[in-house]
Amino acid sequence: MKIKTKKWTILLCVAIMVTGLLSACGKNENSTSSSSASQAAASPTETSSPSASPESSDETKQGKGEYVGLADSHTLEIKTGSESVSYQLGEGTEDAVSGLNPGDAVSFEYTEKTLEGDNAVTQLILTKIQKDIIAGNIGGQGNVAKLPAVDLPAKKEFTFNLEGNEEVRTAKLAQGDGYALYVFEQFSFDAKSNRLTMNVDKNYYVDIQKLPVGYKLDDIKVDSEKELAKVGDVRSMKSVEINPLLGGGASLFLVSSNDKLTRVVIVKEVDGVGYLFKVNMPKDEPSEGFGPLAYESMSSMANQ
Repeated sequence: MKIKTKKWTILLCVAIMVTGLLSACGKNENSTSSSSASQAAASPTETSSPSASPESSDETKQGKGEYVGLADSHTLEIKTGSESVSYQLGEGTEDAVSGLNPGDAVSFEYTEKTLEGDNAVTQLILTKIQKDIIAGNIGGQGNVAKLPAVDLPAKKEFTFNLEGNEEVRTAKLAQGDGYALYVFEQFSFDAKSNRLTMNVDKNYYVDIQKLPVGYKLDDIKVDSEKELAKVGDVRSMKSVEINPLLGGGASLFLVSSNDKLTRVVIVKEVDGVGYLFKVNMPKDEPSEGFGPLAYESMSSMANQ
């Protein structure tokens, strides 16, 4: 009886020892697993990081070229090399464009944006543009930047749309107070009064004033708004809305009208020199021919 009791005691001790060992192993495995999981959470693998785009659309690129003009209210063209390239106007570039004339040498910055769709299209967004004052190479093609004209031909042909038809008109060079412009045969120019007048009706005219250095645009705007308010409500137009014949827009463009008359005040710079234009245009039959020809003459302005 004592022998059997001793055997059961030995077996019970062995069972207790085995249970303790298994319990210890389980704790070690759980501890190891928990430690591994913690390390994995603390150190994410490389595959969990987002992959970088091979080319960011926000990358700013630079270029040089020749300003061609506005294609529409939100697109301009710049000639780089032998062809013209279209750029979408970015935020804040509308005012910069207003001081440019077709043919001006420019430096610019832009970004590329790929539009989503089956056929991927890359859109060029203009972020900055400025006129190059000093002559030099444009786009590496050996073209020379245009400087203010000194010697101008006595006559020049202009092609534009007049009353829905494309026409070629010849204009003669006329000298004003420190400037020159081209005048069509339907107009007369008085150098003493600096007035461009339509021959068929003297009430159609443009008064031209060369502004002094350091002129204040805000003061001109205030005075002009008071003057135009006598005709009707005054509207201030943005550069992208301005008649494209002005060759790049203007820094100020105010319009007022009633049922008999339209008056316009324009401030535009030509190679760094400011000019004030006051347009008087009755609402009558000659107005269809007056507008295009008058704006074409204003766009032909050159410092002398």
